[in-house]
Formats: sequence, structure tokens, C-alpha cells
Amino acid sequence: MRSARLTPAGAGDASARLAQAMPLRARLAEVGRFMVRPGFLAQPLAWRSGGAQALAAAGAVHMVLAVLVMAPLWLWGGDSGLLPSPVRQDTGVAASLFSFVVVAPLTEELLFRGWLGGRVAALRFAAYGALALGLMLAGVTIAPEWSRPLALAGAGVALVGVVHWGLTRQRDTRVPAWFIAHFTAIVWATTLAFGLVHLGNYTAIGHPVGVLVVLPQILGGVLLAYIRTRAGLTAAIGYHAAYNALFLGLSLAGPATP
Repeated sequence: MRSARLTPAGAGDASARLAQAMPLRARLAEVGRFMVRPGFLAQPLAWRSGGAQALAAAGAVHMVLAVLVMAPLWLWGGDSGLLPSPVRQDTGVAASLFSFVVVAPLTEELLFRGWLGGRVAALRFAAYGALALGLMLAGVTIAPEWSRPLALAGAGVALVGVVHWGLTRQRDTRVPAWFIAHFTAIVWATTLAFGLVHLGNYTAIGHPVGVLVVLPQILGGVLLAYIRTRAGLTAAIGYHAAYNALFLGLSLAGPATP
């Protein structure tokens, strides 16, 4: 027997309102509100009754941000010398395509946003993922001489997490009240972590302003959280893959890195 969901008063009413069809202008405004104060939704919207519209609205906002924020940042960064440069990797197009368009979207969405539905089994999987990521990052930043063993240990922890999630996802479906109450802070914390992880794509930061190099990933991360909670995990993975594919193509002619 499945556990009952724990939801604070009014949360169900808010979810019902969000699930209703709304004009595109209102959906765009919802995206903007989510970027400032992410709001919990127990289940993604049905594709025809709002999910597709939510995905389109997030994509439209992303394009506007690309013009107003991301492009000027990249142009200014290249001229100012304050932002670190992308790390050039000597990999073929096929390997880069597989890494950026398949591996990165799948693993990053599962790790940073796959559990935003708040179910206990998914939150447990997120804990495994955080431990795995910590081990891998430790091998890069703290103990480079142990990078390979720590990477293998991280991969092993992640595998155990996947197995544990698979065995309990049908049983542990409760959403804790604390998760809903702190959803805004949780989304922003994981979004900032998502952005900072991408500092590994760049050379060492030589100026405090250099951290702005991952602002595009932070903005994209909160939009992906919106897509995940409104349109579903598959939609978030697909959007992430399309975004990375676009920037992989652009990187062949310029310095942009996904």
C-alpha cells in the first residue's frame, strides 16, 4: 500500500490552478515567477493540457535571456580577459557529441533535477548522487593522485543508488512536508551547484568576476527545473540535449562551451 503524500494546506489547490490551461502570456509570466521563487508541483502537467506549453514558454524565455544576458556576457568576457577561457579537449566530433548530447543531459538531469518531484525514493537517490559527485570532485580538486579510484568509487555509489531507487520507487512515493516547505531554497541550492560544477569546463579563475562565466548554466539550470516540474523529466533531458547540441555546433566556429 502506498504512503499518503504529505502536503501543506493550500498546496493541492495551487497545483490544481497550475495544472489548468492558461494563455501563453500567463504561462510566460509563470516561468518568470518560477525563476525568482520556484514553486512545487506534485505532478508534471499532462502534455496536451499544459506540459507542451510550459516547455515552449521556458524555451522562449531562454532565448530572450540568451540575447539579453548570455551573448553580451560571452562577448564581454572575450574582450575583458576577466572570464576564464573554455578548456579545449582533443576529442573527436563523435566523442564530443556523445558526451554533450547523451551523457551530460542524462546524468545531470537525473542528479540535479530528476528527484524534484519530492518522492522519498527519489530523494534517497539524490543523496546517493550527491555522495558520488562529492567523491568525483574530491579526486579533481583535493586529491588528484587519487582521481581514478575516487571516480570509480563515485560511479559505484551512483550504481548502488540506481539499483536502490529501482527497488523502492513503487513503494516509497510519499513527499515529505519539509521538501515542499523548502522547495524554493532546494531548487536554488541545486541550481547554483549545477552552475559551479561547470567551472570544470574552464581554465582557473583569475578574478572574482570570473565566476560569472557559469551564469548561463545557472539561468539554464533554473529553467530546466521549471521544465522538469511542469513538463516532466523526459522533457528536461530532451531540452538539455538540444541545448547542448546547439552549443556544440556553435563551438566548432567559436569559443562557446555548453
